[in-house]
Amino acid sequence: MSKRMSKTMAAEIADRTLDVVNPQNRTLALSAALKRHGFVGSASVSTEQLTDRKALIDWLLATYSPRD
Repeated sequence: MSKRMSKTMAAEIADRTLDVVNPQNRTLALSAALKRHGFVGSASVSTEQLTDRKALIDWLLATYSPRD
């Protein structure tokens, strides 16, 4: 993976995703935000993570900014 996600970017993406009122559309919003910022891959995130800001940020960082 060549691009790493910062904590600030993860928080911004999480906030924008959670702003979507319909929880069923949050996966689409998350996928669109990831593509817009140049992160490839599908958003395979659980329903619980799509309702909790901290869980979503943790998932984004673990997925797109793994520690070496």
